[in-house]
Amino acid sequence: MKKATRQGVGSRGMTRRDVLRLGATVAAGAAVGPFVVTPGHGQTFNWQRFKGKELYFILYKHPFVDELVKHIPEFESLTGIKVQYEVLPEVQGRQKFTVEMTAGTGGVDGWHASMHVEKRRAWKAGWFQPLNKFLEDKTLTSPEFDWDDFTKGSHQDVTQPDKTISAIPTFVDPFTLFYRKDLFQQKGIAVPKTMAELEEAAKKLHDPPRMYGFVARGLKNANATPWAWVIYSYGGEYIKDGKSALNTPAWTKAMDWYSGMLRRFAPPGVVNFNWYECSAAFMQGQVGIYYDGVNFANQFEDPSKSKIAGKVGYAVLPAGPVAHVAPTFTNAMAVSAQSRNKEAAYYFMQWATNKQNFKRELLSGVGVARMSTWDDPEVLAKPKMPRDWYTAYLGCLKIGRAGLPEIMDVTQYRDIIGVGIQKAIEGANPADVVAQAHKEFQEMLDKTEK
Repeated sequence: MKKATRQGVGSRGMTRRDVLRLGATVAAGAAVGPFVVTPGHGQTFNWQRFKGKELYFILYKHPFVDELVKHIPEFESLTGIKVQYEVLPEVQGRQKFTVEMTAGTGGVDGWHASMHVEKRRAWKAGWFQPLNKFLEDKTLTSPEFDWDDFTKGSHQDVTQPDKTISAIPTFVDPFTLFYRKDLFQQKGIAVPKTMAELEEAAKKLHDPPRMYGFVARGLKNANATPWAWVIYSYGGEYIKDGKSALNTPAWTKAMDWYSGMLRRFAPPGVVNFNWYECSAAFMQGQVGIYYDGVNFANQFEDPSKSKIAGKVGYAVLPAGPVAHVAPTFTNAMAVSAQSRNKEAAYYFMQWATNKQNFKRELLSGVGVARMSTWDDPEVLAKPKMPRDWYTAYLGCLKIGRAGLPEIMDVTQYRDIIGVGIQKAIEGANPADVVAQAHKEFQEMLDKTEK
């Protein structure tokens, strides 16, 4: 476990870490009082308003976080607030966060949430502090913050069914098309604009074992995220009127296309490929076309890791028969509803997601949820990634849609559909695997969504 903390001692003689250590002795049902927004001095925004406070955040290991923590001393100097934090792998971090919130100690002030997994679960548990009133309060929100600068899709990703805003978007990862631009040029292949053109391009590039035309994730659970692009492109939905919507012709057609592409054009053993195996095959020059989260692209341009550095093209995902969509997966900074320092924690989130920090992220090759940052003169003058990476990323953000169903048990859904995709790749009838997935998904919804 990697720990990164700033150890400060408050006037009570006890750090927030000490509070957390005592949390195990606190009853799980500890009450959390209501929070009331209070006006600041002089009714104006003041970064020093909560000087002397101490915060503790749980941050999941992520390129966005790697860049952000370098600048936390800047926030502490600006506000007089001390920030302690832990950077943990996502699964481990989520487990720790769940334990602390279930204990009800109030020791966690906020966390870097994976909204595509935690959105409904943490909301149902009452762990998100609603931010609507904070954003509306001019004494709490800097006039430079500009909530409307965040993408429409990221707004949706952090907004609950009851319209409460649960978090501030940081990193939005849209799936994007990667292709070998050198091979495309050699063979006279145009960048595909439709799924039919993509299939034709894969066929032209496919020359095993020297070159495989196409790859995407085949491993169960992991394959549910790239699958989102295919099912949306065919007009499919996850849920309709609270019921499973998997039993439609769109799902069968999409299953036939995705499994067929991997069966015909992907490397052997693709049913066991997660993003790592897909990326490795692509970087080793074994695959002509690949699509996945855009954040994986940084490694393609690193000559120490990649044999194809400088040879990769980036493009918006092609349009499908029914829709043109890019699935997105959003991380966001959230305030804990149990925090004793909600307003100060909101200050940290607000600073973490400001335009300056987002510019730093882009300059380090990490995409962000603000639209204006992409046009910043410094970003345009000093691009770390190829220019088409930026245009593809931004283009996919504009057509972005949350890639997974917003339900309590996202992981179980991923397991259900993931097994079906694997079976279809191995040759099972697409209609049969969809019918089974529909049955299991409905049974899950009946148990978890009441």
